Amino acid sequence: MRKLAVLHSQYKVWVPALQRAEPRLDIRGWHPEDRDLDHPWLSDCEALFAWKVPMGLLGHMPGLRWIQNSGAGVDHLVNHPELPPDVLITRADGHFGVPMARYVAAHFLWDTQALAACREAQEQCRWEGRLMAEDLGGARALILGFGRIGRRIGEVLRLLGMEVTGFVRQPRQDPDFALFGAQDLPSHLPKARLLVVVAPLTSETRGIVDRHLLAHGHGHLTLINIGRGEQVVVPDLLEALDQRRLGRAVLDVLPQEPLPPDSPLWKHPKVTLTPHHAGPSTPEAVIPDILPNLQTYAEGRTIQGAVDRSLGY
Repeated sequence: MRKLAVLHSQYKVWVPALQRAEPRLDIRGWHPEDRDLDHPWLSDCEALFAWKVPMGLLGHMPGLRWIQNSGAGVDHLVNHPELPPDVLITRADGHFGVPMARYVAAHFLWDTQALAACREAQEQCRWEGRLMAEDLGGARALILGFGRIGRRIGEVLRLLGMEVTGFVRQPRQDPDFALFGAQDLPSHLPKARLLVVVAPLTSETRGIVDRHLLAHGHGHLTLINIGRGEQVVVPDLLEALDQRRLGRAVLDVLPQEPLPPDSPLWKHPKVTLTPHHAGPSTPEAVIPDILPNLQTYAEGRTIQGAVDRSLGY
């Protein structure tokens, strides 16, 4: 029976769920901070289900051949200094599209439907008949990162009446959406109403939302970052907000999590912070997406859909 080690803060939930999904595997789990590991059992274990892998663990798993990441982003694994180059990495991103699209729509519609102003008027018992929802027909939404998650977000924004353009590493033809290279993003920003960042963290996307990009923005532009915190340069973001080159920022991911209490982001009136919850990872949501590879591994076949480490996704 092939082994699958689970390293997760909620391993007591994940282990039985994974065992039910693929009972042909011998599955055992630990918390990432545990030090009392079963090293003999791990020594010939070939597969690991995890989010972040603490330093020193991989030295106890010389037989490791595959890591199934519990989320979509894999930059922390691609850049792990102890991970051998021949270990396959697979992502779990297939289920995140719907909840992340809900997140984007909810935060964007809060503004466009004037809900804050409506709430304020209600608290004052004031009938404000002049409050009108913003007409999004033809408004432009730019999505940086157009994989399975970005596409689903684009579909939802299109249903709201928006014109959606995707930005990817290399331009490509798509039957449903116009896709441009990320280098073209500045020229599209002046006419955009919304910029959604949902790209993987790579050398090209690290710090991509900086003062040079935001110089093309305007005071009616909303930024929603659900990609990686390191993709936004925080001082440049604050400067753009204060100088009305950006109207509002919604940040679900941050360069440092948890965010330090002294960060100016906490109290900035044009910033909304959420605790990295746009795409929740639960067994019910993730396992259907990764089940084909669990079955493949149990049957001794070759894992499919591995990350290209040179690209970072």
